Amino acid sequence: MLRSAIARTVAPARSAAFATRRTYVNLAPISTSHATSSGSRAAGHVKTDQGAEFKMDLQKELGGAGKQLNPEVLLAAGYGTCFLSALAATHGNLHKDAKPLPKSAKVDTEVTIGKDADEKTPGFFLAVNLKVHSAPLKEVGLSDEQIHKLVEEAHELCPYSRAFKGNVDVKLSVECSVLRMRQVPVGDEGYCHASGGDAPEATDTA
Repeated sequence: MLRSAIARTVAPARSAAFATRRTYVNLAPISTSHATSSGSRAAGHVKTDQGAEFKMDLQKELGGAGKQLNPEVLLAAGYGTCFLSALAATHGNLHKDAKPLPKSAKVDTEVTIGKDADEKTPGFFLAVNLKVHSAPLKEVGLSDEQIHKLVEEAHELCPYSRAFKGNVDVKLSVECSVLRMRQVPVGDEGYCHASGGDAPEATDTA
């Protein structure tokens, strides 16, 4: 299962159980959200039914000014928020006698846009990195192993994760509270605590 180790600079690994299979259901709608996009990706405008309006811009790496929002940052915001909800729901199912997750529960979401490095398929592709902070989860008494299990099962529940399953590379990791920027891939490199005396001296908290 999960091995006890400190993650170094390795990239988070994708959950093997979540690699390729796709699931389709006969959807019974509960709620539908709507937004109107106009202009272009480089100089666009978005308006929602709730009255929110914002400008869109290309990232600097894509030739834009990078001063406005872009589709990837909106996806990161939506996915991260949805994953927090999945974490809370999964926590309630797995740990019925525990306190609810605190408001300080936090997920960092990175959405990367790029091209096929092997140059076999034209066009652009997305990759996602979800980093769950462990400290708020430990506030309700969860162990490292329980946190990893929680993240994996929340990934199975989250509708964004289900939508991307088998098509977008989604990596999961748990960011430790012991060392800043230290993260442990879920289902691959073990728990957040140090194993042995090879951990560097703590300099800050996550």
